[in-house]
Amino acid sequence: MWNLLVVEDEAIVRMGLRYMVDWDAQGVCWKAEASNGEEAVRLLETENIHIVMTDIRMPGMDGIELGRYIRNGPFKHVQMIYLSSYDDFPYVKEAIRLGAIDYLHKPTMDEEEVTATLQKAVKLLEQNTAGTTAIWSEEERNDWLVSLLDTYTYPSKMRLSEPEKGQFAQGLWIAAFRLRDDAADQMTVDHITAPSTKDHLKFMSIRYLIEEYVSRNWGGIVFHRNHREILWLSPSAPKEEEDLQGREQYLERLRSKIFELLNASIIYSCSSIYKDMSEIPKAYMEAELKFPVNQQSDSLHVRLAKEYVDHHLLEDITLMKVAESIPISTSYLSRIFLKEVGESFSEYVIRNKIIYAQKLLRDTNKKVYEISEILSYTNPHYFSKLFKDRVGMTPLEYRNR
Repeated sequence: MWNLLVVEDEAIVRMGLRYMVDWDAQGVCWKAEASNGEEAVRLLETENIHIVMTDIRMPGMDGIELGRYIRNGPFKHVQMIYLSSYDDFPYVKEAIRLGAIDYLHKPTMDEEEVTATLQKAVKLLEQNTAGTTAIWSEEERNDWLVSLLDTYTYPSKMRLSEPEKGQFAQGLWIAAFRLRDDAADQMTVDHITAPSTKDHLKFMSIRYLIEEYVSRNWGGIVFHRNHREILWLSPSAPKEEEDLQGREQYLERLRSKIFELLNASIIYSCSSIYKDMSEIPKAYMEAELKFPVNQQSDSLHVRLAKEYVDHHLLEDITLMKVAESIPISTSYLSRIFLKEVGESFSEYVIRNKIIYAQKLLRDTNKKVYEISEILSYTNPHYFSKLFKDRVGMTPLEYRNR
């Protein structure tokens, strides 16, 4: 396997590339990613990178400067692939002069083009790097990391690199994440792929987002267990003192970020701090035992509130109306709904209305203002703004895509 470093300042582009290609099938391991050239340099110095796929223009050190660093430094063996946009063509000539094997046009690149470029890079690496020993695949690495969680499978030989092991010199802890079983999910609204495929992609999206989020200020290693649970093996303290905060607060921020970017609700648990890597099984067991017995929001009041939304979705739903129907106080309902579901009551209502609006846009010829009226939004412009904020496109764009 050849290690790939992707350097791109737009997280959505990195995520799109993640899913565009079956990297293992190409003999490539998605080893690391960076949002600018400075981050890429640090990763080149600590990771065994063979291929760099980089955007040409980025804040700070851009792709051209990074290419010069690679060509003039100790990384001449690295194969470079550039990502460009419409207005980047003046830079392409310089990229080729620096020895880039190809450049990909971001607005139009597809799986076939990316795969062909990777094959060129792999061929050159095989020709020019005699005796290079291919490393383990991402799946093999994940399986090995899972073996750390159990005393009976704990490996006799540590296969982590020195920089990776060094992160845990002062101690470690484990956080475990699971997708809520009852969470309605925007990512599964469009019936494009089979449920199992969608579930897998949703899970891996969360896994990659957690990895990117924690790598910036804490570090550690993120992996998964049977595509059902995501584990974060974390150093005892963050990289920078200014990032120091309670671990529960940090995990809560991460949970909110996952909901904000992926519209997915998770639950989490974490262990206390342990001194040595040999205690990873103990840390994992502690984190597992701290998980709530019930992983679904099945408290009576929250369940009744959700049922009310289901039965009155086309009406003007307010927290006060729902609280009166249960009956409990609005402040108590607001508090327990946010705690159990992971989003505010009003956001839950809007999200479900938008999901229903998407169905109407797909399955009917009703005009946007008619759909707005059906959902009890008296202002079509306000409805369109809500829709775009959550779907990323206007209702008409969604219908015509």
